[in-house]
Amino acid sequence: MVKKKNIISKTGFFLICILVFSLFPKAVMGFDIDLPKNDTSINVSNTSDLINFQPTSYQPLIKRYIVSGSGHVSDIASHANDIIYGMDSSHGSLALGFFDQDEISNLKLNGYNVIEDLPLEFDSAPPVMPATDVSRINTIMGSDVAIHKYGYDGSGIKIGIVDTGTDFSNPDVSNSIARDKNNVPIMIDADGQGIVLTNATFVANIKKGTIQNYTNAIPKNVTSSVYITSKGVFLDLHKKGKATYIQVYNSLYPKGGSPVINGTVPNDYKIGKDPKHFIISQSGVYHFGMMYESVSQGQYSRLQLVPVLVVDSSIPGLYDTIIADMSDSWKDYKKFDSFIAPKYDFDFTDEDVITLGKGNENLVYDSNHDGNPDYGAGTVGAHVLDVYGIIAKPSLVDKKLGAINGTLLPPLDPHGNFFGVMYDFGGHGTGTAGSITSTGKQSYDIYANSTKYHIRGIAPGAKIVPI
Repeated sequence: MVKKKNIISKTGFFLICILVFSLFPKAVMGFDIDLPKNDTSINVSNTSDLINFQPTSYQPLIKRYIVSGSGHVSDIASHANDIIYGMDSSHGSLALGFFDQDEISNLKLNGYNVIEDLPLEFDSAPPVMPATDVSRINTIMGSDVAIHKYGYDGSGIKIGIVDTGTDFSNPDVSNSIARDKNNVPIMIDADGQGIVLTNATFVANIKKGTIQNYTNAIPKNVTSSVYITSKGVFLDLHKKGKATYIQVYNSLYPKGGSPVINGTVPNDYKIGKDPKHFIISQSGVYHFGMMYESVSQGQYSRLQLVPVLVVDSSIPGLYDTIIADMSDSWKDYKKFDSFIAPKYDFDFTDEDVITLGKGNENLVYDSNHDGNPDYGAGTVGAHVLDVYGIIAKPSLVDKKLGAINGTLLPPLDPHGNFFGVMYDFGGHGTGTAGSITSTGKQSYDIYANSTKYHIRGIAPGAKIVPI
């Protein structure tokens, strides 16, 4: 009885910690590779209009739970899709993470206590006293004195956030990414989730700045070709109904299917308006891929899929530019919130061009053109640890410590076969970064009383290294 009471007390303390953190607003070497063959026996729910995974089958609903019990936290983690928090004590273990229904049933059968993590409705009942301390966090902690009296705002300091990742799409933290001497973001993905495969290649017939239909035999190790019509210039993905299989890195692995999964894109992708106006590839070979991210939305987990194009814009064979179809990704992500079927354009020509070091590495989309991003899919240019050996040798994984060695991949493969992206699968890492470096530009109705507040971090001049 005493043991159970201690675990319950521990759970209560853990919930309080989560609530406190939630008050902050969320806001060159190359690899010439042959990627592994795909295991198509994968349990993936075909919920995207941008790609059809093969085969299509049912996937259990994934939700967020708090699990406690007498076992080790690693035992709980072995049943989870993602673990956000985990802790061991002499009285047992406690973890917060994403689990599917089958794994939750198994944990219950093994004697664990399970609580579904439901969203808190702060406005469901009027508070006895108005909660106003969140907007006064700088005064409470004394950081306003350090900034205004002594001029210490964190400038020149880099802070590593070892957490669920960091989403820099919020304007309050968008400029807080730490950068190297070449202005490339310093981001490390130690979990191996942020690999984006772009090894599908499309050869074009370009002569004197004009693109023509490709009529020769497709070269060996090239996926398909580029063609032109009166409507523009296109990557031939459809292949007259034969379809093109695209390899996609599965960020859910090892909790869902194989590390690389197959899919077909239902439409050809536009890369130019006419034979003289098109996205330039100096070598004439375009690289295509699909970002596959699992992110939390409330207590649920939802997939984000982003089609991406990689080109060598300046030097033939040196791939340096990424273009992401954020507008179609936004439509695909939001389609469940509307009864109107989205209209996709399958077009890269109307998207932002990203070059590492230019300062525009954030993958964001402003749907209503009000100057504030409505959607984000991470930041390109992360060094990803190749835990499962997708590109290089796999890491040695310790049951308790995790990966203890391995290859840290470059942020963008010069050969164009992959790049790394930093994103936040759980939201906590972004909140932590915001509590430190938020500039206070954005306004928030944090007390649901129609009054807007600006919340500045305790060290807005510091830079974040997400890990």
